[in-house]
Formats: sequence, C-alpha cells, structure tokens
Amino acid sequence: MKRFAISLICPLIVGICFTSCLPEAEETELTSTVALLSFGINDLKTEHTITLDNGKDSTYTSVMKGNAVKFTIDHEGGLVYNTSPIAYGTDITRVTTSLSADGYVHYIHPTTKEKTGYNSEDTINFTQPVKFTITSYDERFSRDYLIRINVYQSDPNATQWQQLEAATFPASLFTEQKAVIKDTQLYVFGKDSEGKAYTTATDLSDGTQWSTPAEWTGIGNFTERLSVILHQQDFYTLANGQLYRSANGIDWEPINTTTSLTALIGTTTEASSAVWGISDNQFVSTTDLIEWQANEQRLTQQLEGNISCISQPLRTNTNIHRTIFISNAAITDTCAHVWSKLSSETKWTKVEPVGQNPYGCPNLQDLAVINYRNRLYAFGGMSLGNRKAPIEPFSTCYESRDNGVTWRIRERSFSLHESFIGRNEPFATAVDAQGYVWMIWGTSGEVWKGIWNKTN
Repeated sequence: MKRFAISLICPLIVGICFTSCLPEAEETELTSTVALLSFGINDLKTEHTITLDNGKDSTYTSVMKGNAVKFTIDHEGGLVYNTSPIAYGTDITRVTTSLSADGYVHYIHPTTKEKTGYNSEDTINFTQPVKFTITSYDERFSRDYLIRINVYQSDPNATQWQQLEAATFPASLFTEQKAVIKDTQLYVFGKDSEGKAYTTATDLSDGTQWSTPAEWTGIGNFTERLSVILHQQDFYTLANGQLYRSANGIDWEPINTTTSLTALIGTTTEASSAVWGISDNQFVSTTDLIEWQANEQRLTQQLEGNISCISQPLRTNTNIHRTIFISNAAITDTCAHVWSKLSSETKWTKVEPVGQNPYGCPNLQDLAVINYRNRLYAFGGMSLGNRKAPIEPFSTCYESRDNGVTWRIRERSFSLHESFIGRNEPFATAVDAQGYVWMIWGTSGEVWKGIWNKTN
C-alpha cells in the first residue's frame, strides 16, 4: 500500500518541478482603437458667373452649408471623402473643419509639409488631399487617413461639347444647309453657290463617316432658300414654286398640288398630322400633300430666311398638340417672327413683342431654333435690326420657357461651345433622340455633338 502511494506522489512532484522550469510568459497588450470617428467641414463660399440679358458677365458669391456635405470614412483603406462633389467654383483653399477621434490628431501642412497639431480653427488648403494622423494617447500606435474634398471640376450646368475630329463632312461645299434626322441617320442637305443641291448623311452612332455628297435629281437649280421637312418618312422640299417629294433625299419627284406655295413651314405631330405652308401670304395646310386648305388668316409681314418648326403634345394634356414656328424677320427688325397654334384652335397666334421688348426672340442671321428638354433655344449669326446690345455670332443661346413668348439669356441652360463665337459660315443643327445637339459647319467641315446633363 505504501509502495502505491509513493508512486502516485512522485509524478506530481516531477510535474511541479517541470512546470517551474518553463520560461516566463510574455505580457500581451491589445492594440488601441486609434480611429477617426467623424469628420465635417464648415460653411464655404461658392463663386458664380452669369451672363446678363445685355450680354455682359456678372459674378456673385453664395454660401454653401458645410453640414450638408456628408463624408465617408474608410478605416480599412485610410480614406475620407465626400461621395457627392460640392458645387463647381467652391473655394476649398481655406477650409475649417470639425472632427472627433480616439487619440491625438496631427496633419501634414499642405504648404510647409510639416507635421502640425490639429486645431478646429485652422484653415486648411484642400485643393490636394491632406494626410491626417491619429496617434494613441500612450503614443504607441497610430493610423493615417487621407482626406479629400471632392469638387466638380467642370460646371455640371454647362453643356458638354465634343468635336468629332475625324469627321469627313464635305467642307466648303455648301452656302446653305439643313439638317434632318430620319430613323438612325442624320441627313444634311446643302445648296452651293450655283443653286445646285446635294445630300450627305451619317449614322447617328458615328458622325465621322459621311456619304459622298450626291447631287439632287429631278430638281434643277433653284433660287429659293433651302427648305426640307420630314413627313411620314418622306422628305419634302419647295423649289421654284413647286413641291417635291423624296424617299432617299436625293431623287425627287414633283407633287401636283392644288395650291402654289411660297413657303414650307413644317409638319405637326397629331395622329393625323398636317403640313403647313404659305400661299399668297396666307396660311394653308394639308394632310395628303395634294389638297391644301386656306384658313382665311393672312400674314401681316413677309417671312424671311430660315423657318424653324416645333410641334409636340402638351404636357398637361397629350391629346392637344402645340405647333410653333419661328422665322427671320426683315433685316431691319430687332425681333424674329414667332407664331403659335394649338391643335384645338383654327387660327395661328402671332407673338408680338411690345415696343422695344428686349425679351422677344432675337432676329439673328441664319436663325436656328431647337426644342431641347421642353424648352426652346434660339441662336445664330450676327444680330439684325437696331438692337441696343448687338449680339456676337454664336455667342449665346436665348431660352424660352413659355412657348416662345419671352426669350432670355439664363445662367443654367443649354449653351454653345466657346469656339463657335464669331463664326461666319453656314451651319446646320439637329437634336437626336439621345439628347445630343449636332452642329455641322459648312466651311470648316467641323462636326460637333453637345449634351446638357441638367434635367431641371
């Protein structure tokens, strides 16, 4: 019995001795949190430049609320940034910030490149990302954050233009141009100095490769201003007092109509769309391009130059369509001619400027009017008439939000590219279904596409 007890005690003694011989265990300390808990900026100033109705630029400053800018803190990547950029023109060279952190805060001064203790009253230049360091209170651990303030680098209200550098548009051929979109093709019709007309086209998905200009057949030289409209998938034009039709825009055939036309206005968008024209200084319309009906309403003034026609359903009642057409007035007139008509009405209404109304549609050489995002925009060459503030060619767009009644230069609206200013050459313009505005220049052969991203 004694022998058994001793055998049990011995292993215990050996075990105790063995344990006492092991090296002393190292002390382990968990890493401190050491983190940036929140970050924000205080109010900032934003500078805006607008163009006044007299064509001059004016600058004003607004205050942007800093608490409206939300920052994301990426602890793993060590990044802090605002996902929604702040307004273009905002000054971020002297920014005061507010933050909270678990630890001491230092940053690398953007100018001196020295490590600087953070103070909420510091003004910091954030034109480049700034490195902030959070250090634990026992100064054993640290974590870096790169803080960036994102600002729009270009004005989101500005129209973004792109020149199609490799475009093969036939330069120096046309003295007059007209652009029409049919299906996926952009057609440009042009007339040369001898009165001969040609057609060239490109695919809307391309814009660089243009077909070789094809001379029109079926129509000889003509002296009228070039006018081409699209109606029910066919092209129509007026030449030498005769109406012509073409399926491809090259081969034309005369239409025996009951009325002799002096101007072709355009087509409406109702289900039973009508084509409107002018005959003997009177409005006439047709649905079959053969029988024309006069509405017993006469023009008070002769139409001149280009005619732009816009037709679309009302947003408040899609069963009613509004058609507006704008044309150049006499060279001595300050404002262009603007006429409007609802499909529920029998007569056109002339939009008459009151006196020297500065908000009438300007009478510009080669006036063009487009319908873009439910607003009308007028632009063109030099201003005609005795205008108090002459307009430089293609320097600005005049916007109408009330169906052609008033036209103003507005700060946040569709605009032309600065390289267009002062040009004196034939051009054509059209708006495609993707929201791109095409500008095709007949002397330089340049082709441009512009889009305005703003939707309000």
